[in-house]
Amino acid sequence: MRRVMALLLVGLIALASGCIGENVDLTKEKVLNAIENIETAKYGQNFSMTMHFVDPGTNKTVNITMSGRVIGMFNKTAGLEKGNMSIKTHTMGMDINFDWPYFVNGTSTYINVDGKWYRVSSNDTIYSQAKGSLNVAYIENLLKRKNVTIKKLASGYAFRVNITFWEFVNATNQTSYLNEAWGTLPGNVTVDTKSGWVEVHLRDDGTPVFMETYMDIVMTITAISEEPVGVRMTVHEEVRLSDVNKPVHIAAPNGIENVSNFDEMFW
Repeated sequence: MRRVMALLLVGLIALASGCIGENVDLTKEKVLNAIENIETAKYGQNFSMTMHFVDPGTNKTVNITMSGRVIGMFNKTAGLEKGNMSIKTHTMGMDINFDWPYFVNGTSTYINVDGKWYRVSSNDTIYSQAKGSLNVAYIENLLKRKNVTIKKLASGYAFRVNITFWEFVNATNQTSYLNEAWGTLPGNVTVDTKSGWVEVHLRDDGTPVFMETYMDIVMTITAISEEPVGVRMTVHEEVRLSDVNKPVHIAAPNGIENVSNFDEMFW
């Protein structure tokens, strides 16, 4: 009886200390292989962003909040994707809301604004939001570039890794977009990552089913005023995959032939 009690006690201590599940049989290679084998899936994405800075011209604090929801599906083999993107923005007492269906065919991405379709440039941040399938590529890039420890959970597996702002940008393939956007500024932009991490949950076979990203950064912009302008920004995002490798029906919508570029809406 004492031996049995001793074994139970050791087991409870190991469980409480997190020792069980540290040496798992799910390797990075198995996860990468599972990601490569994802052909179709549905996804739901929630994101929020806060930003505040002091306007050097008025010395007033400007606060901006944004939240959104993206629901869609993709077929990687066919290069097709469709869904709907809803975004709410509040700044300076104004509320701006968008509700845009989108469609992706290969490298071409389209959004529908007030019943009219527009083509979105790959250098536009909306491009990465509309292409929910990029979240799968995001996980793949993280695994290839970062050392991760995969842990066993009660159901499935998970890993969590700290990332900097630039690691996030590179993993999500937004480098060219930022270079183009920031290239229009008269000064330099530096970014200090206060906190940044990604947590990914996996099925037993390594297929990702949930991803959460958090980023807290300070952007410092020089040469636009006598004193540098510091912009504090936090971003929180959650993505859930479902119906992986189950049939999806994605048809091209009417009205995407000979469409205008999205930027032309503002001119």
